[in-house]
Amino acid sequence: MKIEYKVRPVTRYVVTRYEETEGAGNSGCAGKGEFANGEVAYQVAYALAKEEHQRLGFPPGDMRIIYPEVPEGVSVPPQGTYTNSL
Repeated sequence: MKIEYKVRPVTRYVVTRYEETEGAGNSGCAGKGEFANGEVAYQVAYALAKEEHQRLGFPPGDMRIIYPEVPEGVSVPPQGTYTNSL
């Protein structure tokens, strides 16, 4: 009989939403999903940010919505008029 234990690195990409309310002193972070692929995680985070940006009616480039940064290994970000991080 042979039993072996190993430690292996695991890379996961977690999409989160952070909100801070000025003057009220409130802030919070909520998980929106965990993904094994950085490109998929980026696409989900971008879509969530864009949807909220449009729903709130903020103009393009408004820094009240911060879009996700492209993770290492993702070569082509989606094109859109609401991005403010690229």
